[in-house]
Amino acid sequence: MKYGHLFWAILLIAIGCLILISNFGWIDFHWSTVWRLWPLILIFWGIAILPIRDLVKYVLLVGVILFTILFFNRLTAPSDWFRWHDGNNEWRFGDEWDREGDENASSRNMESQSLTVPFDTLSAKAELILEAAAGDFRLEGLTQELISFSKEGNVGNYSLTTEDDAGKKKVRIHLDKSDGPRKYTRNEVEIRLNQKPVWDLSLDIGAAAINMDLKDYLVDTIDITAGASSIDLTLGNKNPVTRVTFNAGASSLNIRLPKEAACEVKSESFLVSRDFEGFTKKGSGLYQSENYAAGKNKIFIDIQTAVSSITIERY
Repeated sequence: MKYGHLFWAILLIAIGCLILISNFGWIDFHWSTVWRLWPLILIFWGIAILPIRDLVKYVLLVGVILFTILFFNRLTAPSDWFRWHDGNNEWRFGDEWDREGDENASSRNMESQSLTVPFDTLSAKAELILEAAAGDFRLEGLTQELISFSKEGNVGNYSLTTEDDAGKKKVRIHLDKSDGPRKYTRNEVEIRLNQKPVWDLSLDIGAAAINMDLKDYLVDTIDITAGASSIDLTLGNKNPVTRVTFNAGASSLNIRLPKEAACEVKSESFLVSRDFEGFTKKGSGLYQSENYAAGKNKIFIDIQTAVSSITIERY
């Protein structure tokens, strides 16, 4: 049997082996760490397309699996083994970083942070640009401010900048730079928006759990770029046209849409489990809701992911 025919089965077997070995207590396994192993998909895929004999591919595959099992705890730890230290103009190894990091231990303690931007009645449109590390992100609820942002965890602090552009208020939130390797165990972010402006949302994050309930907002565009992620998105029917773009690695994507809204979905993903309630397939990777022609408000969704599970529900 050709290697390509066994590609995804082998991936599942590899993850299963890690879980089994964890049950024996040989490694420390949590479900969240599986997402950090998503580069294995690229490695296995790369082996599959190498112009070599299948026997050699199997040898390489076994080597990758053994390496992953042996170094699982290291591969899933948010740390650096070997890094350039600007202050002393020298290379530092992991233990040296840890010793030096003790001097800055306070920066890694659990911290709360709150940021706000006042609402300006002259801003008919607003844009949120969020650049962050992996973590748990929740965007829902209303605020009298233009935006309110809160963080719990030891990932470090976020910075917020604003810009006025022809009546549009741009809000950019990003993590502050870290001098050393970024070590953290928690990054929980909650964001609330004002419902009066028309919003453009852009999220660029790592492996994450994202929960966005946007039914109370006027949303023009949503652009989500993420690593291996779990994404729950609820859209409303307040704006005449809403455009949504997903670009993610191995992901679980659950979208909830109002029954009154007409919707078109384009999916260029591979190895995808799809469950599109109330949609009809119109072509390769193209789906439209049953009320697409008659619907007044339109939602366009473009999905580009690797291995994924995609569910669309109507409410």
